[in-house]
Amino acid sequence: MEQRTATRAWLPWPGVPRHATGSILTTPAPPLRPVIGLTLGIVLAAGLIAAPLPEGMSEAGRRTAAVSVLMAVWWISEALPIAATALVPIVAFPLLGIGSTRDACAPYADPVNLFFLGGLMIAAAVERWGLHRRLALHVMRRLGGSPRRLVLGFMTATGLISMWTSNAATTMMMLPIAIAVIEHFEEARVDTRAGFAPALMISIAYAASIGGVGTLVGTPPNVIFLGTFTRLFPDAPPVGFATWMLVGAPIAAVMTPLAWLFLVRVAFAVPATAGGGDGGALRQALADLGPMSTPERRVLLVFAATALLWVFRADLDVGFATLPGWTRVLPNPKAVDDTVIAVGMATLLFVLPSGAPGMRLLGNDWTKRVPWGVLVLLGGGFALATAVESSGLAAWLAERLGRLGTMPPFALILTITVLLVVLTEFTVNSAITALMMPVLAATARGLQVDPRLLMIPATLAASFGFMMPGGTAPNAMVFASGHVTVAQMVRAGIGIDLIGILVIAIVFFLVGVPVFGIATSGAPAWAQ
Repeated sequence: MEQRTATRAWLPWPGVPRHATGSILTTPAPPLRPVIGLTLGIVLAAGLIAAPLPEGMSEAGRRTAAVSVLMAVWWISEALPIAATALVPIVAFPLLGIGSTRDACAPYADPVNLFFLGGLMIAAAVERWGLHRRLALHVMRRLGGSPRRLVLGFMTATGLISMWTSNAATTMMMLPIAIAVIEHFEEARVDTRAGFAPALMISIAYAASIGGVGTLVGTPPNVIFLGTFTRLFPDAPPVGFATWMLVGAPIAAVMTPLAWLFLVRVAFAVPATAGGGDGGALRQALADLGPMSTPERRVLLVFAATALLWVFRADLDVGFATLPGWTRVLPNPKAVDDTVIAVGMATLLFVLPSGAPGMRLLGNDWTKRVPWGVLVLLGGGFALATAVESSGLAAWLAERLGRLGTMPPFALILTITVLLVVLTEFTVNSAITALMMPVLAATARGLQVDPRLLMIPATLAASFGFMMPGGTAPNAMVFASGHVTVAQMVRAGIGIDLIGILVIAIVFFLVGVPVFGIATSGAPAWAQ
């Protein structure tokens, strides 16, 4: 998913030019950075424990703060692999008296984590049989043609796929197709270096992040929010798959054309027409795939059925009517949630034959296709969030953020959105989401407002770090392609960041607040 990479040495696709960014493709990250981060994290954590106890903070809160600082520094500096840092609570919490081993380990098996695992397994089946590539090529062929329309086609296809599968996997799948299109234009003697090539590459990274906000399984920050919110507010109205899509999908739908217009008209001089813009590369790629195979059709059926079961699980209010959810026919409708659907449909993939002799839609190799590190990262985030809340640290931090209470609701949403977008540019978005969710929950309690008024915009904003190459895995991948420079990504990212901040704040205030039933003044009873 969206994790930073410590080195650009690996190239997951063939035929990538190496001349554009020089040694950046073959030189690993400076070796001193992890060593400095490792030492600094330990020193700062020890200093917090040894320093005088701040007024109003409990001893457990101070020790939790020390662990939080340690993990934050290690995450930012990549002193250890990101998933390895996420295991720290299992060791640190019992040793420091913050919680028992059982308390520290339980969040790693949180139902939300299993919900995400089910989604990853379904995505693995889609990738195993190449269905995602076929769908992407069809979308691009319909929208493609001229350089500008090709950029829109790539963004549309990337965003749609990224709503349902890994942002990193989607980007990795789209990049070879994009490189083939660029080479097709260059063979027609079209200069792509200043405009079309960087715009096309950057558009893939941005669309992967934008599409990820559309569904609960689209990106790890969404899953982290869901897990933290469910654990901290068990009596709150559930945040369902369909409810989230009613907010996330409109944001993605608004952001995609705005980002496209900014890229092709402002950030880069992408021509409206050019020689070679006949879509020949796309037609050839589709021809190479051949007709849709039996496994592809069966995976598509399971994929579509899963999406429909998620969307129509609970009653769905569409404004003029309420569509009854299918769980109404069950003995206990509330006992069945999105995790049951995800795990159930993923298990079905091991049962259904693929049509190929002796093969199921998913086989024993599925474990190699699932990014286990992301699941460990989510578990570590949930464990940290639980400790920050239970130790009183979140409440202590919330008191220091009391000035936010004087802001009008829209200004409050806008401020939180700006804060998370800025933080995401410099650290892993999953990590910063895990750190901020319990703090924002406690802040909402202190301000006597609905926690969702702060937590949901922050979650959406965490996926919108567009400026720095290391901010997200899609950014790092397109940067490593050799078609994009740091200056080009920063120039494009600043504008897209500003657009994203406004889109999130406006759409959430106008659409999200009524959809989630959020009162803009006062806190609901379940949040007390």
